[in-house]
Amino acid sequence: MSFLDLKVATAARETELIRRLVLEPVSGALPAFEPGASITLHIPGVGRRRYSLVNADPAAHGTPPKHYELAVRLEAEGGGGSRWVHRLNPGDVVRAEAPLNEFALAAGSHPVLLLAGGIGVTPLIAKAAAMKAQGRPFRFVYAARRREDFAYLPVLRALAGDDLVLHADDEAGRVLDVPALLDSLPAGTEVHVCGPKPMLAAAVDTARVLGWPEGLLCFERFYSLGEVDDAPAAMAGDGSFEVEIASTGQVITVPADKTIVAAMLDAGFDPLCDCMRGECGVCQTTVLEGVPDHRDSILSDSERAAGKLIQICISRAKSPRLKLDL
Repeated sequence: MSFLDLKVATAARETELIRRLVLEPVSGALPAFEPGASITLHIPGVGRRRYSLVNADPAAHGTPPKHYELAVRLEAEGGGGSRWVHRLNPGDVVRAEAPLNEFALAAGSHPVLLLAGGIGVTPLIAKAAAMKAQGRPFRFVYAARRREDFAYLPVLRALAGDDLVLHADDEAGRVLDVPALLDSLPAGTEVHVCGPKPMLAAAVDTARVLGWPEGLLCFERFYSLGEVDDAPAAMAGDGSFEVEIASTGQVITVPADKTIVAAMLDAGFDPLCDCMRGECGVCQTTVLEGVPDHRDSILSDSERAAGKLIQICISRAKSPRLKLDL
């Protein structure tokens, strides 16, 4: 795996809890990315943490950009990643992995709704910039607990204009009514949503009730690390199985009381993961051989039936061994 050394060019407070960073290459050119991408920072004493690329300049998409921009919300009770980011200052150097995009914006001309909750706004800003540059119609609905929690408002107003809708829970006296919003959309509207668990769950449940076809709802979960401390519950009948790492041929035994991620960590690997509950897709891995026992909440029925993908933070095996593309 290749790494990037990035220097903090600017660091500034975006809101009371959100810190904005502009990262430039220490040397050479930065890898290109498309809207919806994120980069993984290597944080000393904490591990790997993924953060969305906010770059609102469409010229930065698809060509080597001059910088990467991140916005990170402070999670005082989290695992330490956000606290470390909030202590960074101009001149500090951080190590990162190249951009990865699992929340891409598909090509097309049909209308799009961008739905953000809290810090979930970050990956949607780049998408809005790209669609504005393309002349593609979109609406941007942004919900937060308080008006002072909204980030990047000048940028969003410039991108979306009258098609920006803000919902502050304290002013409205309630959270955003996601089911009503989705039910009101014209047929065929593509929805990209990123936010906390209740927002995402409401969007997924509503799409199923409305009978939306696969691909019409695209989502990425933002996690407060304090939400994900609990290990996934074991199920009756769970037993041990083996995982073969395709790149090395090493075989790891996964005990009945541990996840694949936990067993890999014990064996000295450093798998990319986040929520540890099968809800974010960060740890999604290709299955080369074997039959997975799916326990996630993000794969579609057809993906489950195909058996080619697995969320290694929570899912297990129905076969004695899984060979994974790791």
